[in-house]
Amino acid sequence: MASKTIHMKYYPWLVNPYKIIIKQHQTKKTHHAFLIKTIKGLGVCELILKISKWLLCNQKNGIKYCKKCHSCQLMLCGNHPDWHQCIKNKDDIITIDHIRKINEKIFKYPNQGKNKIIFLSNIQKMTESAKNALLKTLEEPPKKTWFFLIDYNNLRVNSTLHSRCLIYTLFPPLEKKSLNWLKNQNLSNKILNLISLRINQGSPISAKKFINNGLLEERKNLFLYFLKSIKNQNLLRMLPILSVKNTILKIDWICLLLFDAIQLYFNQKKKLTNFDQFELIQFFSSNYHYLTLHQSIYTWTKCRYRLLNVPGINSELLLLEQLLKWEKILSFVI
Repeated sequence: MASKTIHMKYYPWLVNPYKIIIKQHQTKKTHHAFLIKTIKGLGVCELILKISKWLLCNQKNGIKYCKKCHSCQLMLCGNHPDWHQCIKNKDDIITIDHIRKINEKIFKYPNQGKNKIIFLSNIQKMTESAKNALLKTLEEPPKKTWFFLIDYNNLRVNSTLHSRCLIYTLFPPLEKKSLNWLKNQNLSNKILNLISLRINQGSPISAKKFINNGLLEERKNLFLYFLKSIKNQNLLRMLPILSVKNTILKIDWICLLLFDAIQLYFNQKKKLTNFDQFELIQFFSSNYHYLTLHQSIYTWTKCRYRLLNVPGINSELLLLEQLLKWEKILSFVI
């Protein structure tokens, strides 16, 4: 069946997962709690929305929902009384109060006489008390209630939660397929598309945003400063461009480049992410032992963690400290 028949023409990599999950429901071989492990930027929320529409539809035709019945119209308007998204703002935290409100709704009969669906869009956003409350609900769930959860981080701390769910892993599409999709989105530069894909863990949607939001150009400017700073053995020149905006992203780009240098150190050239920055990669690979490069990545990762998790931290001062530390690691300062 062509992807357009189930309304996923823009995300063709979701067609097979949709069919697989629907088939499990049709054969009654599914589970009341379905947890999808994946990365961001594959459209998994769109996938769950389509599955939800099928589950709630009153006039299904095979794997298709009708789009015409009252239930489908309610979903189209975004106000179906049996479809519950725990939080609508992706940055919100899921608290125990959210789970209590969900519990109040799911132990009632469905308003439309079919199924009830609970959607938790990122279990990383759950507090510990919310997890515990959800675990109790999943242990003895009410009938006709389906839970859909997303885990973007594959966190080990959620192993108990994982054990109460049916796990489905959604992988990024093959690079070739992603490149074709990006080409169809009017992004014709194959080299830039490939770099963007690899920077974004193979996610086509994230790669498209990366290019369209000017991040590719921002990355290029960062590495220009980087190369000049390296040649002058003065990494402090990078401080202004690092501290202005997208600091966390820029740290990620530096770490990816250093990882490329480690790959080149071991003659692994085929999967370089930043292959347009070969001069920089070769400089690190030729001049430093892989353990020094590993130490560099470790210090940058530690800096990144502190920027994200220490309230009120002076980011510019922390970056200055990190650059001085890195100069020492690279033997710029003796």
